[in-house]
Amino acid sequence: MGFETKPVIGGEMYEMASRFATEAGEELAAIAEAHAQAACIGRHWAGIAELGWMATAIPETEGGAGGDLADLASLAAGAGRAALALPVAASCGVVPVLLAGHPILADVASGKARVAAILPGAARDADGKALSAAKALDGDAVGVETPPDPTHVALAIGGDEAVLLLVPTGAAGLQTATYLRIDWRLAADFHFGHVAIQPEWIVARGAQAMRRAEAARDVGALLTGVECVSAMGALVEQTIHYLLNRVQFGQPLATYQALRHRVAEMYVEYETLRGIVSRALRAAQSGEEASQAISFAKLRLGEAGRAVAESAIQCHGGMGMTEELPANRLCKRLMMAEFEFGNRVFHATRLLAGQEA
Repeated sequence: MGFETKPVIGGEMYEMASRFATEAGEELAAIAEAHAQAACIGRHWAGIAELGWMATAIPETEGGAGGDLADLASLAAGAGRAALALPVAASCGVVPVLLAGHPILADVASGKARVAAILPGAARDADGKALSAAKALDGDAVGVETPPDPTHVALAIGGDEAVLLLVPTGAAGLQTATYLRIDWRLAADFHFGHVAIQPEWIVARGAQAMRRAEAARDVGALLTGVECVSAMGALVEQTIHYLLNRVQFGQPLATYQALRHRVAEMYVEYETLRGIVSRALRAAQSGEEASQAISFAKLRLGEAGRAVAESAIQCHGGMGMTEELPANRLCKRLMMAEFEFGNRVFHATRLLAGQEA
């Protein structure tokens, strides 16, 4: 009944990211107070900045390392093994795509500039206003994954006046509230109250702005999928280990047929998602039109992630509800990942639209 996963993309970057994520997760799990957790996350962010993670996909001419999608996928896969509570997909993949060619990328690569990305269709509260940049910047975006103490917001707004802006978080009229999500990642609510748009904030307009936003969403969704394949594989491993070693009524839990069936179902979900995400990654690497494959992978992630997380909690019983257990953190990560870079409804609609076209 033993099981050991294989990463979608391995190598030295994967191993380094996996070690970093494991150590960071153990440190964070030992902290109970929210402010101390946030400080710990800040230290981990400084650590990956020093290691050059944010520079990975930024061209050398713009102060980066000149890496490719495979390098990003290796980082995401390693980080996913221990549900690293940092926005790897957003900060290392999405931001460089949105801001390609912008001078700020040199500061992004070094970690000096910390950019939160808001893509079209961002969530808002029931009484919140949709983002608009018709005359001034107005509206709300909630639950935006963010690096610690963001210095800028890269904001893409669709519609007739599509625009991509890079807004300093200190701009007059911009209010920000930051908090921790259930998976210990930092998130922020942004309220833009008639913020006067400065010419130097405009990165792109019209079709170009939307092309960048869609490309950035695809990169983010793909890297999230790679990350969650690793998280799911680690969760299956840990569940099997627990069942083999936990003894009740004189015998290991692994001898109970109902639990063995649960694990078999988890394994099928894992292998299915791994194959779908690997196919999407190969398509993106080869230069194919990968949007449909990425949407299918993200759609499957939303379904499989919830199923595997629920089964893992059931198999662990009461232990599965403890914050210190790595499996608990992996479950929370899988549940939250569904809502990043388009949820199941978004990607199902996108797939249907592609079929009709």
